[in-house]
Amino acid sequence: MPVQESRRIYSPLVVLGGLTIFAPLIDGGTTHLPVLIIRLTLLVAATVWTIASLKSGRITVPWSRLFVPMAIFLGWATLSILWSPYTAISLQWLLSLFSYALMLFFVLLLVDSPWQVRALVMVILGMGLFEAGVGMYQYLWLRQPRSTGTFFNPNFFATYEVATFAVAFGLLCFRGREDGFRWANPLLWLTPLVVGLAFVLAQSRGGLLAFVASGAFIGLSRFGKPFLGILLLGFVLGALVPNPLQQRILAVGTKDPYAFTRLDIWKNSVERIADHPWGVGLGIYKYTSFRYRFPIEGSIARFAKRAESAHNDYLQMAVELGVVGLVMFLVGLGFLGWEIRETLRLGLAPWERGAVIGLSGGILGILTHGAVDAVFHEPAIVLLLCLFAGLILVLRRMRTSGSFSVVEVPFAYRPIRAVLIVVLAALLGILVIRPAAAWYAFDEGEREMAVGRVGHALDWYQWATYIDPGTSSYHDAVAATQVRLYRQFGAVKHLHGAASELQVALELNPLDARLANQLGQLFVLLAEQAPTKTERQALLEDAEGHYEQASQLDPYSPFNYFELGKLQWAQGRVPEAMALFTRATSYEPNFLPARLYLAELLLTTGQKERAASEYTEILNIKERYQARAATSLERQYLEVDLDHLRRSLARVEAS
Repeated sequence: MPVQESRRIYSPLVVLGGLTIFAPLIDGGTTHLPVLIIRLTLLVAATVWTIASLKSGRITVPWSRLFVPMAIFLGWATLSILWSPYTAISLQWLLSLFSYALMLFFVLLLVDSPWQVRALVMVILGMGLFEAGVGMYQYLWLRQPRSTGTFFNPNFFATYEVATFAVAFGLLCFRGREDGFRWANPLLWLTPLVVGLAFVLAQSRGGLLAFVASGAFIGLSRFGKPFLGILLLGFVLGALVPNPLQQRILAVGTKDPYAFTRLDIWKNSVERIADHPWGVGLGIYKYTSFRYRFPIEGSIARFAKRAESAHNDYLQMAVELGVVGLVMFLVGLGFLGWEIRETLRLGLAPWERGAVIGLSGGILGILTHGAVDAVFHEPAIVLLLCLFAGLILVLRRMRTSGSFSVVEVPFAYRPIRAVLIVVLAALLGILVIRPAAAWYAFDEGEREMAVGRVGHALDWYQWATYIDPGTSSYHDAVAATQVRLYRQFGAVKHLHGAASELQVALELNPLDARLANQLGQLFVLLAEQAPTKTERQALLEDAEGHYEQASQLDPYSPFNYFELGKLQWAQGRVPEAMALFTRATSYEPNFLPARLYLAELLLTTGQKERAASEYTEILNIKERYQARAATSLERQYLEVDLDHLRRSLARVEAS
């Protein structure tokens, strides 16, 4: 075989097959190392292709109608960076979106023969089987309660298995006698059986919805309405025959009350959309969660949980990119659906029809699960979605014209162009490498901190801020370490350094109420060390300002009102302090520190009946919940020293 032809055949397997195999292997591609490798692989491929185009004198771009809405969507996402309050995070999400677009582009660019499509489909099935094997080992031998495969979340593992099952099921439903290689027959029959079992062991309710949607699409496409009877039989068997998925569905309400608040999360997301119809910025959903807490009735800390994900990728997209962004995405899905419909109208060979139906079923399963979970946050799943869509488009073009529809643009070689390409690739490489390098410096700091080498930890945290100065969490880590050094050695300079770092962090991410709260605590500490009364008063005013800012950013947290109330009481502003303690307990009735201070304050103002009532309520709450307090936060709510209040009440009664 000629060398050039060999490269043409195997390049899709090296790039696309390699990414398909690698992406799920490390937590589903969510951690820094796999994200770095995926992005660098696509960047190198794009650079090599651009340089090759320069040498040939023209850029040849495979064309699809899907590129139009995709380009508009990416343009809108890029524009949203302008109003994002936390640019560093939004930029990282934007890089992810462009990497997914590159994946789709390279599928259309590199895959140009039926043999390549078959080979990539076999890679997909092989990875599904591998993941299934890992999942069954975890459940049967390691005794994990739910299988996760190489993913960190069993729901994402279930989605991956649903997509694999759909491809195998589609090929089996439309398989002709002459189709494929001999060794592919056992793989096709084995895959749905093993993958289906692994899916059950994942026990994903959202995955079950995806499984039904994709299976119904494929079955109805092949067998028509009679397949509804098979679906009904499957539901009956699943309900009657004991299995892990059935047991989790029945028991989840008792084990995880928060699982039933998903409707509240969706309602909460709709409120965010109404408040910010143009979007809050890519990746910013979790940081808007401080202002949109909602109560979990029956919990010790009613507003403790924050919905950092919408558990619905479409709602989250609307929150972050606005209604316009969601509409653009849905239009893109509409274009893809039109391409699939037109492909199925062609005179496809049996294996081609099976592949298109199976790949479409996999896409439908992923999109369905995205309506009830955050599967679009998992790089391995989104890359698989792009591969599925690209293979369908490839099959359509091979059937309609025998080759790809392409757009050719003259691109004559110029030395300056070559230099610019290399420089641009290097800059993008730095942009891709920087977050991973900073994170590894931060992680090394965490290791040093764990063994008590605080000075070394500070050095690593500072390196992280030098490498990636736009990430607020690294500045926060530096500040926390400076405070720890202050507590060890008593040098006030460490407090000033911590305050400086936290101010930078808050400027970078002005939505994070925790940063404002920590600044309030720092200025209180600095006030205690102030040499003059004037400086002390100024620092306390700074502390009040940051506590007020924190309470505006996180209006349901009792801690900000409590700390601000203590400051105002110390300055003699009793009505303001009483109002703040009352507000804290109105949101969190079980937050006993605020009740204790309120009772003490009531006593000082002569309201002994109300003070006694607060004391009685504190005793009742402690008796009701003390045995249930499991987390450190819940213990902070309930652990108070009542001796002083008890003695004060006794003295009042005696007098």
